[in-house]
Amino acid sequence: MTEEVPFYQDGLYFSCQQGCAACCKIPGRVEIDEQDIGRMAEALGMTHNRFAATYVRKVSGQLLLRERDDAACVMLGEDDRCMVHAVRPLQCRTYPFWDEVLANDFTWILEKDLCPGLDKGRWFSREEIDALRRGQAQTGGFNEGAEG
Repeated sequence: MTEEVPFYQDGLYFSCQQGCAACCKIPGRVEIDEQDIGRMAEALGMTHNRFAATYVRKVSGQLLLRERDDAACVMLGEDDRCMVHAVRPLQCRTYPFWDEVLANDFTWILEKDLCPGLDKGRWFSREEIDALRRGQAQTGGFNEGAEG
């Protein structure tokens, strides 16, 4: 049996675009764990329990970040910047290299309607993308003054 060659065999380009935050504004679930809670609480100068009570909800045993009233992530600040960017959850660190986005070239193209950073900026090799899909690497996110 031969391995199916993914559409991203030759790599893909991606860099977060300054001022975008589109991926943080769509309704969805941001899954977290106790370690994420600890890191984010520390980053915000809060206790673990206070952070959990303020920003976390539990659904069917899964810990999730709450959403704002407008469905955006609760960690998205008024300035459209992540309040915990340096310690953001794995799900956020690996976007857009998620299985559902990388299912085929068509799902990648559809995601471009949401994310203006797809096919721009930094090139990721197939090996890097596969590591991101396994949660063993992370995208850079937006760094002010640098692309990607």
